[in-house]
This record gives sequence, structure tokens and C-alpha cells, in this order.
Amino acid sequence: MSFGLLLSTVRYEERRLLSELDQRGLHAVRLDPRNLSFGPKDTERFRGMTVLNREISSQRAALAAESLEAFGARPVNDASSTRVCGNKWSTYLRLKQCGIPTPTTLLAPSAEAGMKAIESLGYPAVVKPLSASWGNRVGLITDRHAADAVLEHCAAMPSAVARTVIVQEAIRPGAPDLRGIVVDGVCVGVISRSGGDWRNNVARGATVECIAPNEEIYGLCVRAAAAVGARIAGVDLVQGVNGGFMVLEVNSRVEFQGFEGATGVDVAARIVEACVSQVIDVKETI
Repeated sequence: MSFGLLLSTVRYEERRLLSELDQRGLHAVRLDPRNLSFGPKDTERFRGMTVLNREISSQRAALAAESLEAFGARPVNDASSTRVCGNKWSTYLRLKQCGIPTPTTLLAPSAEAGMKAIESLGYPAVVKPLSASWGNRVGLITDRHAADAVLEHCAAMPSAVARTVIVQEAIRPGAPDLRGIVVDGVCVGVISRSGGDWRNNVARGATVECIAPNEEIYGLCVRAAAAVGARIAGVDLVQGVNGGFMVLEVNSRVEFQGFEGATGVDVAARIVEACVSQVIDVKETI
């Protein structure tokens, strides 16, 4: 099988995926996006190759996926969904266009726009960079002084993209949130994350608990993944004050260490199965 694994950093998830491939007797060509220049001779190298995209950098993941597609490969997820998921504003627009409930979100390309957005939504509000993981540079704004400090920091960033943020209404900050994982249109499970700090990231010490199957939650996860075009997705949700659920973000290169431990679901096997099915589809069409 012509199969590649795009990554620059080997974490728990990548070790699990490599182990799963080894157990199936499958060899994956490891592709480091930091060393790929995509010259003319690479067309034959990549044509027809299924490449699982596990690159940790959102920018490198999107650039590599776009380049691989141009050279005849089929990345999972594809370039479009990778780029959308790597930009929180783009994700919000897709969710909104597809009628998926999500917190009110405003784009703020400058500190002035950010202050207007915060005042429009009211306190508390959440300020997020366009691209970040593990809750980095995400701030809970509780008053004008905090808003001034965070927006001043954003304004000092070195590029226009880094200075641009989104301002989002804060939905029950500090309350548990949910993470569902979707593979090929099926929600394989959902966990609740709590503790750590108000951001509830497992990387920040949050604890996880398996959530019993729930038609509303599972359906929302599947719809969110479809909205961004992702075959493999981690969907973050929060429950509003009225009891309904809203989608916060969609991750195209989902981490699943805490998820596997809480649910017992073999996420690595599900992901490899999805990629193998694509390899078979490619062979059958050649």
C-alpha cells in the first residue's frame, strides 16, 4: 500500500498510529514537512499516495496538504479542511453557514476592533488568536482593564495575522466542556473535560470522563465535522445556559490520549482503518 505519515513531532498519538500500522504489517513512509521542497521529481513519488496528516504546526500542515494534493497525493484530512480547521474564524464561518449552533463570534483585526467587539458582547468575553492549540493565547476578559492588557499584547505581535483575533461570547466559563471524535462520519465517542483551569485542556491538567451516547451530542459532532469537510475530527462543544449544546472548535489533527483512556475506544485503529479504506479506493480506481 502507498501510505505516508506526515509529522515533525512524535507524540503519544503518533506512536499509537505507528504501532497500529506495524501490527497490520503496513509500512508508512514518514514525511517531515520541514524537509519537503516538492520538486519536479516528486510528482511520481507522491502520485496516488494516501498521507495521514499529523503535523503539529497548523501552517505547515495546511501548506503540506495543499502541496501533496497538487503532486497527486490524497492527504487525510484534505487541504481544504486542514486549512479551515487551522483558522478559528474560518471554522466559525463554516459552522454558521451550515446552521450549527456556535457562540457568537466577532473578528477583530486590530485592538480598536477588539475593544468594540468585547463591549458589544459584554463581559466576560473570550479572546482567541486565529490559530493556536492547547488554549495558548486564549484569554478570558472579565473587565476593561483585562481587555486593555490583552489587546495591547495582541497589537504588539509581529504580523497582521498574529495581531488579528476573534472575540467570542463566554459560555459558562469554567464549566466542563465536551470533546467528541468523528471518523468517516461516525462519532466514536465523547468525553467531558473539567478542571485544570477554565480552558479545560487536557494539556493543562483537565480530567476526562466518558459520556454516555447522546443523540444530540453525537449528531452535532458529525454535522460539525461535515461542515468543515473533515473525515477525522475532534469536535469541542459546550452546554449553554439553556441546556442546548454549541460547537466551539473543530480540530483536524485531533489528540486522543485522554480520550482513549476514558472511553476505551481504539482511536488509532479507527483512523488507520479510514486511511486503509482510502488506499484501497485509490487502487480500485487506477
